[in-house]
Amino acid sequence: MQVKRLRRAPVIAIFPWNGFSEAKPKTEPAPKQHRDPLKLAHYYQSLLDSGKFENRAALARYLGVSRARVTQVLRRLLPTDAAESK
Repeated sequence: MQVKRLRRAPVIAIFPWNGFSEAKPKTEPAPKQHRDPLKLAHYYQSLLDSGKFENRAALARYLGVSRARVTQVLRRLLPTDAAESK
């Protein structure tokens, strides 16, 4: 028993030549705004202090970042001696 394979006829599409009228102009992306790392750390800490989030894991889920990233950001608030010991 031989199975007949379905064959599609080749499709030839002809596009009219319009030069560059169809070309879209390149748009440059907006420059990234510089975020102050210390302000970000204070913001994360204020969210934790507000009581809306019970721990860093819940905060990370809300912000859409990893728990490790939340910890990294919050470590910026530690004194330099405590940050170096860990």
